[in-house]
Formats: sequence, C-alpha cells, structure tokens
Amino acid sequence: MDFPVCPSCRQSVIDDDAVDCPFCGASMKAKPGSKPAPAATKSPGTTPSKPAPTKPTFGVTKPTLPGDDLPFESELTTGKSAIPAMPNPTKQRTLQVICPMCDTPGYLPPTAAGQSVRCANSKCVMPVFTAPSEKKKEETPPPPPPPPKSSNLPMIAAITLAAVGLFAGGIYLTMFHKSGPAQKVLSEEERQMIAEMAGGNKKNPAVKPNPADVGPGVQTPKDHGKDPAGADKTMQSNDELIKSALKQMKDSSLAAEKQRSKPYCRQLAAEANAVTGNAVTAREHLEQLSKVGPAVTYYRVIPLLDLFWGEFKAGDKSGATKTLNGAVSEIAKLPKFGRTRLEIVGRVLTALAAADRIPEALTMLSTFQSSEPEAQLAARLQMATDGKLGRLVDSNSVLPWKNPQAVAATSSLIARDQMSAAVAWIAAQTNEEAKAECLSVWAQETAFRNAAKGELDADGTIAAAVEKLAPAFAARVWARAGCGRVLAKDQAGAAAAAGLAQEKLATISIPAEPAMPSIKQTVKFPKEMPAAEPLFQAAVAAGELAFLQIQSKEMKADAEKSLDQALSFVRATAPTFAAAQQRQDEAERLGPVGLRDLLKKELKLKSDDDARTTASNYKQALKEILDVSQRKFAIETELLSQLRGAGVGLNEKVWIVVSTRSTADDISRRENFFTTGLPGELIEGLKGTSEEQAILGAWSLRSKAPAPPRPALVELNELLKSNLPAAAEFVQSIDNKTSRRDELLLRTASLLPTLNQLSTAFQFIGKLDDPLAREECYRFAAALAAQRGQSDEVWKQVSVVPQNTEKVALCRGLIAGLQYAGKLVEELPESTRRP
Repeated sequence: MDFPVCPSCRQSVIDDDAVDCPFCGASMKAKPGSKPAPAATKSPGTTPSKPAPTKPTFGVTKPTLPGDDLPFESELTTGKSAIPAMPNPTKQRTLQVICPMCDTPGYLPPTAAGQSVRCANSKCVMPVFTAPSEKKKEETPPPPPPPPKSSNLPMIAAITLAAVGLFAGGIYLTMFHKSGPAQKVLSEEERQMIAEMAGGNKKNPAVKPNPADVGPGVQTPKDHGKDPAGADKTMQSNDELIKSALKQMKDSSLAAEKQRSKPYCRQLAAEANAVTGNAVTAREHLEQLSKVGPAVTYYRVIPLLDLFWGEFKAGDKSGATKTLNGAVSEIAKLPKFGRTRLEIVGRVLTALAAADRIPEALTMLSTFQSSEPEAQLAARLQMATDGKLGRLVDSNSVLPWKNPQAVAATSSLIARDQMSAAVAWIAAQTNEEAKAECLSVWAQETAFRNAAKGELDADGTIAAAVEKLAPAFAARVWARAGCGRVLAKDQAGAAAAAGLAQEKLATISIPAEPAMPSIKQTVKFPKEMPAAEPLFQAAVAAGELAFLQIQSKEMKADAEKSLDQALSFVRATAPTFAAAQQRQDEAERLGPVGLRDLLKKELKLKSDDDARTTASNYKQALKEILDVSQRKFAIETELLSQLRGAGVGLNEKVWIVVSTRSTADDISRRENFFTTGLPGELIEGLKGTSEEQAILGAWSLRSKAPAPPRPALVELNELLKSNLPAAAEFVQSIDNKTSRRDELLLRTASLLPTLNQLSTAFQFIGKLDDPLAREECYRFAAALAAQRGQSDEVWKQVSVVPQNTEKVALCRGLIAGLQYAGKLVEELPESTRRP
C-alpha cells in the first residue's frame, strides 16, 4: 500500500486525510517546494513537530520567567562524541534534559549545556540531540512555544511515526554526519566548572588566557578599550567607584560569554550589595544564584551572613535571625572536601556565637573541625578578611593550630567588636588546648588595645583568664599578650609578658631524651615513654615565647634559651626519628619469618606460637614509637624554621643545632635535618657569612647537588623581579598538597600591593593558568590595593581582564578595600618558612 507523500519534504504520511504534513507543516495539497504554513514552521534538522508536552522539554523544570538566568533553545545535532545522559541525577549531573524524540528525562553536568548529548533511553530511535544552551541575554525570556496544532492522526500513527523517524534518522546520519558542524567537546574551563559544581578544591587544568587578550604582563584587549560600564577615565570618588563597580558586577553576571561561573558572579555581587547597604539588590542576586546554580546554593551563605551582620548591627533581631537561619540551612549542602567549606563554616560559627547560639555553633564545629593545611589556610584567610582587612600572614602562630576554625571565629568576633561574645565563645570550648589557642588571639588583641593605659594587663582580664589554665597553656597566652605589646611599640610591656611566660614554663619538668630501646625492651617501651601531648604543648609555649623575644634585639639571647627549652620538651617525647626508622627498616628487611626467628633467639621463646604473638606486638610497638618520633621531628623542624627568620632571627643558633644534631655519632641523638628545607633556608639567611660556606660544605658531603633547594617563597620573589611568566609557571608547578601552592599564591597576591607593586601583582596573576586562582588572587590584591589608595589602578584593571568572572572578583575586592580604606592592620614580622 502506498502512503501519500508530502510535496514539500517528500515524507510518507500515513493519514490519508491529512491536510498538513505532520513533519514540516506544509499543505499536502500544495505544489512541491511550496513553503509550509507559518504555524508549523520548523528549522532544518529539527525533529518532527509533536503536540506540546505537559512538562517543558529539554529539562526546564518550570517555564522560563523574566529575570531567569537560563533561557534555553534547542537544536538537533549528532555525533560520536555525544555526552550520555544518565537516568538518575547525581551531585555532578544536575541538569535535566528531555529527549525530543521519546520524552525520556536524563541528567547531565551543567557544563554540558549546548552540547551534543545522547538520550538516557537506550532504545530511542533518534537518541542524539543538543542540550539547552545559555542565551546571550539571560534576562530575556524565550518566546512562548507555538500552540499545538490539532491532529487527526489515529493511535497507530504514533507507532508508524517511530518507524519513519528511524528511517529518517538513518538518512540524516548518513547525509549530514560528516559534513555537519564538528561536535563540541568539554573545554578545560568547563571541566573546571564541573569540579566547582562538585564542590571540589582540586586544581583541574584550565584554559590559558588568550594571547590576543593577555600578552606580556597584562594588556588591554581590543574590545576593552573603554573603562567598565562606560565609566569616564577620570578620577572617581569612592562612592562613584562603588556604584560603578556594582553596575559592572551586575552586567558581568548577566554576560553569557567569557564567563566561568555565573553562580560565583552572583555570589560576589550579592556580597558587594550586602556590605554596601543594598539589601534588596543583594537578595535579587541571591534569587538569581539559586536559578543558575541549583547545585551550589551554598554559595548563598557568605552573602546571607553579610546581610545578617547589617541587620544585627541595626538591631533587627527578627530579620537577623531569619537571615542567619537561611545561611545555616545551606550547611548540609556543603561539599565533603576542599577549603571552601571550611571558610564558610568558620564565618557561620562567628555569626552563631554573636547571636548567642553557641551550643549550635559547637555542634557544627565538631562536625567540621580539621587541623589539616587547608584548614589552617582557611582560618588565616578568615582572620585576614573577616571584619578587617590585612595581608595573609603566618606570624599569628608559630606552629599550626589544633583548632583553627575555633581560633578564626574568635578573631572575627574581636574584629567585629563582639568582645563579650568572643569571651563566651572561648569559655564554651570543650578542651583546654582549644581554649588556650583562642585565648592567645584574644590576649594579643586585648594587650594591644590596653596599650594606651601603659600596662600589660591594666584591668586584670588576662590574668583572670589564664588563672585556671595548665602552666604550658598559660605561658602560651602570656607570650601572645606580649606580642600585642610589641604591636603597640611597648617593649617594656613585652618584656613583662615574657617574664610571666617564663615563670609558668619554669614549673614544668623536662624528662631526659630517651634512646632507642633494645629489641627486648621495645615491646614494653611505648608504655614507659612519658605522655607526649603535654610535652608537645609545652614546646609550643616555649616556641611562642621565643617568637616574642626575637621581636627585640634586647631579648635575643633569651630567645635562644627559650628555643633550647622548646627543643628539650620535644626531644623528651620519643627516640629520634632516625633511630626509630632504622629499627623499622631492619624489621622490614627480615620479613615475617626472619623477625620471628630473631625474636625467638633474642627473647629465648620456646614455641613458634609465642614467636608469632611477640612479633605482632613488636611491630605494633615499633609503629607507635615511629609515629611519635616522626611527629617530634616535624615539630623540631618547624620550630627551627619559624624562629630562624622571624623578627631579628636566630639563623646562627639554628645552624648550630642543625649541624650538631645532623652529624651526631649516636643515632639516638641524630636528626637528619639535611633531608628538610632547613639547609636552603639557612643559606638564604646567612649569605656572605662563614656559616654559609659551612652549610655548603656539609651539603656537598651528603649530596651530588651543588646546593640545597631554595625556599619556594624566595625563588618566587626573585622570579617576580625578573621573569613574570617564569614566576607563574614556577608556582603552578608546585604540588598543592605538599608545598601549599594556594598559600604561596595568596601570600604573594597580598604582599605585592602592600609593597607598591600592584602592577607586578596584576601581571603575575594574569599569567596563571588556573581561573579559580586568578579570581581569588585578583580579589585579594584588589582589596589591599584599594585600601591603600590605589582604587583607580584597580578600576583600570577591571577593564583590562577579558573574563567576566575576573571582572566581578576585582570589583568585589575593590569594594572591600574601599570599606577599609586607610584602616591598616598592624602585623608582626614573619619568616619565610611557610609555604
């Protein structure tokens, strides 16, 4: 049987009575080649028209409304590189799409928008189609779909239509696959967006800046000849700059091109409006953030906290509570890893403590508490930027904190003039070490503020706070109070604080340094070692005291004694790492059988069962000894490194320690400091001296390399002066886990503007490959530059960068800097140890 054939598209039509072609909409009575009726107009390559589905096609879960950031349009494409849609959503696959052929829903990463995808239904006859893509004008809603055309097709037509579709699909693939447009694959920048949607913090290779846009240093692209938002190139007042920056942030948030992350743009725009008092606009940005970033709604937390602080200070208790609850509700959606979650939690803890919700804050803290390097960096970033603005420094602690989030919350409460809440927060800490760490931050600020009264502890608040603390913790607090007096230029007060710390430490006895036990003694030895934790705590306190003392030449000799005391506390915890490692290596070489035979002989064991049990206990004892000795070595190294370069420095003293311990004949007294970064650091601090030559000579005896590796911070600083591309390449080659690449970048980005090297900072940042690193560094550098009166230079840089997300980051930094204009933070000298 022959079916009628459409005179326009030449498709067979099963309905003998059809007036219009169900495929192209043309009249079945028209002459071949005539145009189809307007109501049924279709684009070449699109699927046959269907009755309008009850749910929006292509995964739009609700009709696109005015102001929505994601209007979509559809287009059929094919290709082997089509991204497969999954039948169920995941954290990474949050974009829902609906197959235009079989109406099967599927889920894709958000960055697959606009790309060729494959239907989740494996039996779909035409499985390849294009996922919806963003339009350039995001605030303009898509035109409404044409009303469905009535059809007289009987039920059997649907079945036949599938067969026809399969035939048509085969023709399409045959005719157009080779000559059609090349299939788009995920760009590296889009891969970074997938990582962002997953909440990760790991670096993914990113798109390098276009050489046409970013040449040597940073050059103005051709399409960025004017200042942002059409601003005049003449000087603007702070208020005018803020208005221009807010407008630029809105415009860049709407832009579809050169855009890494719309959700991040909306977050920063909401923050900027919140801190400048534009609460209504801030909430509008938050609403749009929810639309463009449904998988990262926790981006709303920081802007909500900014709104909370505005309401809190205005006395709007009801509004502040509601806003804070909204921020807290997002905590459950935070990613399971990465620094972002820790930065967010630290600021939420601050708000909860200020709102007298400390029990709730402590519960949250117990869930997210971490002392890993990313947690240390998150805490120090919060201390630099929450409630105040300063450089990223490591001088606020000699050794890493055990409770960095609790410390950061304390610092933020003080910076926001919530001193009573800070005291309550400290008192509520559940362990004494956490209290001591928080009290150290509080005591430094309290002593600094009391400077005008001419006394270390004018009102006795510090003495009352440390009264019930263990001596080591009390000494630590007094040492930090002394640092507050140093910042106040009160050397007499600093010396008084050092004396109080010394008195506390003098009450702690120091056990003798243990030697590695014999094979027979090893099994019982861990139980006989002194408790390590109190000794480590005492070592930290002595290290903090030495740090205070090296801020003054008059106390340098005392600092050397305090360093010896700190090392003595550490060494009393376990045998040296070298000795423990040697014994562990021997056991590994013997293997299970050889170890059992050795123990059977040494201990005169009578049976193989006894030997097996003893061998198991022996290996466990060795592991415990090795763990403590390894931690001991790490703390020794960190203390020597930090005290070597901070303040007036103890380079000569540290070299004596390193030389003596590294060459000790007795392995129970030997520490292999030449396997650490200390030799390279000491050479930098002792250049041109006889000690430098001694270090190089000692190094040549142990290594074929002519000199030890240089500290990363030193090498980067030199490259910044001579070769910016090489500087960017160098820092990007560093392993972020082992050498704290992010910290090195942020320290550099925050240091250069304070040294009147803003141009160098911007050029360096512009050459980084990682877009997330560029944005974070731009924001930090812009803030510190604007704080120091360089806001016009920052505004010019906004017009230079090609990426809209980077424009928004610069504007956010600019506004933060203008908020704290002229309010510079006093900082203690720091070393070159970290990172």
